[in-house]
Amino acid sequence: ADNEIAKVNRPGEVKSRVADSDGNLLTRGQYQDIHANRLDAHFGKGGGFFANATNNIPQMYSRGFEPDKLERVVMQNALAGNTIFAGNSPDRRYFVLAAARLANLIKTMRAIQPSALALEHGIDPKHETITVMGHSQGTIITLLAQAMLKQQGQRCVDCIVMVDTPYSLQFTKDGSQQTGHAKLKTLVDIVNAVTSEPHTLPDLADLMIDSVCSGGRAGRNWSQTQGKRLDKRGKNWITFDERDNRGKVYLYFCPEDTVVGLDKVRGIGTFGVPDDVPADGAAAKQGKTMPAMTTLAPKRFFQRMWTRLERDQDGRGKRSKVAVGTPPARVPVRDQVQRLTPGPDTDGTMLGSVVESSKNMALQASFKRNDIRFINGEQLNPPYEPDLYGGEVKKGGQRPGHADVAGLMRPDDVTKNVALGNQYAKFQWKDVATTDDPGASIEPHRQTFNRGRPIDEQSHNWRIVPSQSLGSILSAAATGGRYQTYVIQREETPDEVRKRMGTDADQLEANNYHSGVLLSSENHRWVTAMDVAIGQAVTLDDPDWRQLLLLMADWKMTPDVYRNIQKCRNFGRLDEHTREFVKACVDYYKSGQFPDEKYVPLTMPPLVTSELKAESKT
Repeated sequence: ADNEIAKVNRPGEVKSRVADSDGNLLTRGQYQDIHANRLDAHFGKGGGFFANATNNIPQMYSRGFEPDKLERVVMQNALAGNTIFAGNSPDRRYFVLAAARLANLIKTMRAIQPSALALEHGIDPKHETITVMGHSQGTIITLLAQAMLKQQGQRCVDCIVMVDTPYSLQFTKDGSQQTGHAKLKTLVDIVNAVTSEPHTLPDLADLMIDSVCSGGRAGRNWSQTQGKRLDKRGKNWITFDERDNRGKVYLYFCPEDTVVGLDKVRGIGTFGVPDDVPADGAAAKQGKTMPAMTTLAPKRFFQRMWTRLERDQDGRGKRSKVAVGTPPARVPVRDQVQRLTPGPDTDGTMLGSVVESSKNMALQASFKRNDIRFINGEQLNPPYEPDLYGGEVKKGGQRPGHADVAGLMRPDDVTKNVALGNQYAKFQWKDVATTDDPGASIEPHRQTFNRGRPIDEQSHNWRIVPSQSLGSILSAAATGGRYQTYVIQREETPDEVRKRMGTDADQLEANNYHSGVLLSSENHRWVTAMDVAIGQAVTLDDPDWRQLLLLMADWKMTPDVYRNIQKCRNFGRLDEHTREFVKACVDYYKSGQFPDEKYVPLTMPPLVTSELKAESKT
């Protein structure tokens, strides 16, 4: 909302006094809220601040993140690096809005009146087959959307693929106080809603090329029981078993994901789902543990492990990659010589080994030596050796002696802007002029340099410091500091920072492998493609509906986007509630006015269990 934006007359915690023509403060060209968090060009939060992420659903209905004293010290001294800042954050209800929008989009797709041609062939959009592949916080938003659909009497999506989810099945010290029991019960209940009654229309046989309903989607080598595809080299045909994935939930977890592997998160996107988890809350009366995978697996919940760490798999001493899609089995997450933290072991240097090990022990949760996971994702033909190094400039992996080195990534455009918007970030200083007067005015130099330049070519921070030249140092020493030369310096311009972050080796950042599964298209070609649900997508066959649905799905609803939505031929065919909801989302993006409760109920749906851990008595 407007009262959250840092302005000249309401700076809040923002130090900069550079402003646009409307008085909105800018830190190195980036808008700020009153708590010094960066905002995008539309004063948006870019999907939400990192520190506001949750590992459960009830917390998405709560107040935002508030840093403690230690966290403030870390941020205000850029001890976590230039690209990490977390000030006081807004209420998390925008996550609930995202779930409501997803639920409405799913409901809209299945409520579309079929075209005459589709109706003639018995193709009704109410049978649309929908898979949602969610990543990170998006997985929890996806789960909430299903609970909303169930509450509304609507059908859930047919298949969910959860990648690197922060969802946790344990009590964690994240401020939410949610018990592991509540988290587990919520996940079990939502999974059951998705999987208990798989939708069977259309029949997969109707998709065969010789069926009148096929629509030309399937080739001659495909049937409802098996298909053929070329191998990786594109030379030989491979036969694979086809399966109906409607009514399934898949978890893709990566034991080297250091983001959801943090001790305050303990996400199953790093740790997978064990057979059982520690009991607490109402379940503590029943025993010390609660059945987790033991309960979920019979409900058509499947997990696949994507690990970078190689292991001796046949006892012959030769280490190799752990394939995805081997026959279902109970598998150790770590072998007897592998580290227990998500990692990595080192950044490739001796000092880095000490630093990384210490950091891992302090910040990350750990596996146990004999942690076993039931990896029950269906067997793939062929099993696939995962590529988790997509996007790396310097590839990571295990080195001789088995030390695991993190790969290095080049900061993307958003990361560069996040760094620029961090008022505590430390960038390079450039000499502009020298002076003998430590109280000399900087302003004439600032005005001369910045005059006529666009905001990203201006230098926003200036200072006077003692010269480090040999002559100045000797003069100061000889005169007891009476004669000292000073240097007027400017900080790099935003464009200079972006250029340097895009080229310099010291700006590369260690890969946290939170997106390792996503960043290689081969992972999806050989695994995800086999796990998504196939069936019917007649809605997307219609270019008019496809255009409208894509516009509705984009959360960046500017006035221009809304005008394009209104111009869509099928906009008038949406029900009144949906049209009003779209307008409410436009208003929210424009002014921060949160949609009314008739569009985004702020009471949790029945499938979500909230249970707070009892306070310890002292």
